[in-house]
Amino acid sequence: MACSKSFHRSEDFFSNVLDIVCDKILKHLPIWIAAQASVLSKRWRSAWLSLKKLNFDAYFWGADGRDYDWPKCSSIISSILFHHNGPVHDFQLYIPTSTNWDGMNLSQWICFLSKNGVRKIVITNCYRDIGFVDISPYIFRCSELVYLELINGFYLNSRPTDFSGFPKLKHLLLVDIMFRNKNNFSTLIGSCKMLVTLKLVGWSGMDHVVIDAPRLQTLILKGDFQSLAFRNVRSLESISLHMYTWKQKLVFAKTVNAVNLLASSCQLRSMEFNGQLCKFLAGGGIMNSTSVTFKHLDKLCLSNLNLNDFGVFDYLLSMIKCCPYIKTLDISVSKNQMNPGENVDQHVFDFKYNYKLDHLRDVTIEGLMGSTAELKFVEYLFAISVVLENVFFKSGEPGVETELKISRALMALPRASPKARLFSKRNRFGANNHMSL
Repeated sequence: MACSKSFHRSEDFFSNVLDIVCDKILKHLPIWIAAQASVLSKRWRSAWLSLKKLNFDAYFWGADGRDYDWPKCSSIISSILFHHNGPVHDFQLYIPTSTNWDGMNLSQWICFLSKNGVRKIVITNCYRDIGFVDISPYIFRCSELVYLELINGFYLNSRPTDFSGFPKLKHLLLVDIMFRNKNNFSTLIGSCKMLVTLKLVGWSGMDHVVIDAPRLQTLILKGDFQSLAFRNVRSLESISLHMYTWKQKLVFAKTVNAVNLLASSCQLRSMEFNGQLCKFLAGGGIMNSTSVTFKHLDKLCLSNLNLNDFGVFDYLLSMIKCCPYIKTLDISVSKNQMNPGENVDQHVFDFKYNYKLDHLRDVTIEGLMGSTAELKFVEYLFAISVVLENVFFKSGEPGVETELKISRALMALPRASPKARLFSKRNRFGANNHMSL
């Protein structure tokens, strides 16, 4: 009798929980635990069947060590979706390895989502042995989408003739995507007038990249292309451009003009180029014109640079000169630097020491090996940075001896700022070691 009363009191407690509280609890639980919570009461069962966020992540498949049965799990996903009541605003799917694609109802799932007001879709494919897989054309029916992320091994087909765009899409992230039609990408983002964030990494099927997005604020492009063009990027604030390989068919003029356009057509606050792109731009003579000035840039990142390449070295100096208002400078040196084709002579600095950086305060340089080119660059940087405060460096080789050798060489260099301090970044998680310059 006492047990019966206790049970009823427990049931009444769970039944009386407010809907908003019940929903907030369930949406933070792993999906299989949320399903188990549905037995607590009719209200919790109703809330479970009306969850607006469905996340079938790695743990759903047994990432904690349990074996998973793909046909069974696929059937469970279908059952959850097709018995669902109300809208699904957030759908995230992790596709594990050793997947039997014949038993997966991805197209049906996306079709269901397109009719239930989905706002966010994230699909991560970890099974690449079978090659690229077609993403369902129903993806173009998801007119309420705000966030779309597709990762690893999907074909993006041509949009339907009646597709008028994603009117609410703000964030588009495509990683390792193949475009069946070379114009798919341009027509896709051209129809997304509200796009704020665009990330495109490791694509194929498109050689000429054209960015036309008037509201775009953050752009990340990492891949191979023959040319790059910006048509309308007036709202762009942050850009990261990485070129993987240097193809013979690269079009210098278009890409050089595109980067030049960034200086005049938008108010960039942060810019990042990788070493391969820097080498390409150096060969195109992008910095020969002194009219190129990034007036709004606060942060400049140049990664994986080969400073022993005279062209890249000279490009680096010129690039810094084109960014007179930067406050933060991050440089990383390539681990596989080629032998210098030309010596870095003092004449490189003779006509540039009269230039000063009046805002640069923080500098990070990683991968230093103590080469002549590296030390000449740091010498130049110290000479022109009149308000420099913090210099963080990390050697390209582990070991205290290498670090001490580089730190002594850096501390011996003259500097324009009396406030400059030198810090050694020994490892990613360790404390910085401070040394006064």
